[in-house]
This record gives sequence, structure tokens and C-alpha cells, in this order.
Amino acid sequence: MQDTIEKFVQLATVTAENQKEHFTGPVENDVYQFSALPWVTFTHISHTDFGNREKAQPIYDWGKYREREGKLMMPFAVQVHHAFVDGIHIGKLADKLQKYLDEV
Repeated sequence: MQDTIEKFVQLATVTAENQKEHFTGPVENDVYQFSALPWVTFTHISHTDFGNREKAQPIYDWGKYREREGKLMMPFAVQVHHAFVDGIHIGKLADKLQKYLDEV
């Protein structure tokens, strides 16, 4: 964190220029990946998975909304490792998202 966006950009540029490796350690299990793709709508997204049995981080993607049959539709994808999350958990997440979006 920096006090201004300019200081952040300056530090980020120096850090990137001096970086020797892209990934310096394992991702912690209390981290998730969230990608916004607001300029494209989609029906499916798949991420490359190397089969790492310790990769428990969920991956979320959302895309450009559109109107369909009088309703606003927004693509939302979730990718998880089934050893850590069951379909019931994804169903509960989908129900909560639907309820939230219906209220908005």
C-alpha cells in the first residue's frame, strides 16, 4: 500500500523491473483468484490446472452482462478442486449470488 497511485505505480515498476522469478513461492490457502472480464460475455471459462493436490484456491470469473428475455444476465464461473469443495458448496454460493442480484 502506498499513499498515492503514483507512488504505487513507481514502486510496482521498480519491483517488476528487478523481479527475477514470476512465482517465488506457493500460494497460501486463504487466497483466491478473481478475474473481471467486463468487456466479454461467455458461457464457459476453463483455467489450466497442473493437478497440484495442494492447490485449494478457488478461481472466480465474471463477464459482461447482457439482457436476455427481459432479464439481465451476467456470466459467472467458479473453478475449484473437488477434494476441497463439493457441488453443494457451489450450489449454496450460486443461491446467495442469485438472491443478491435479484435484490439489486
